[in-house]
Amino acid sequence: MKIYIAASFRQLHAVQLLQRSLALELPDIQILDWTGLAMPPADLTPAQRRQWMDTDHGGEVFAFCEEACGRADLLIYVGQSGQDAGVEVGLARAAGVPVLGILGPLEAPGLMLYGAVTLWTRTVEDACERIATLVSCPWRASPQAQWCASCPSEKICNMAPTMPDLAQPPAQARRQAGPGGTSREGKNHEQ
Repeated sequence: MKIYIAASFRQLHAVQLLQRSLALELPDIQILDWTGLAMPPADLTPAQRRQWMDTDHGGEVFAFCEEACGRADLLIYVGQSGQDAGVEVGLARAAGVPVLGILGPLEAPGLMLYGAVTLWTRTVEDACERIATLVSCPWRASPQAQWCASCPSEKICNMAPTMPDLAQPPAQARRQAGPGGTSREGKNHEQ
């Protein structure tokens, strides 16, 4: 399983800790890691680092991130992040890659970000549990409708939607949720 983590550079340490945690707990996963490409030289002043961050040297960072968002099996959004992470969520969504969102402590995602994320969680621990469920799934090679439909990670599984009983367009699924399903203001984000 290939995982890409979308987050603001100011979340660099959180991203690196999450990557290490996932790699230790789930050695079979592959992290598509942007953090090495986005590291400014150590001898720059804060203003120079900001300028360096706003310059994509030869398009290398954009090219890597764009390609990774489209080929990942799962994209994790670490909130609260900025515009670039939101664009990465959109790239993944457009490529059919499921997106697992980890809400920032004070985050109330806007309409587009909220809708583009396949499944929201409130904690890193819950996100890691969902990913572990996917990686350890005994049905991964041959999904079983009766098991997949009750799995807490079904919404972010890139295998379950291929099954006729589980497949339905995202807009139809939201309409079926009806009133009181979820809100962008932080209530019932976990589904």
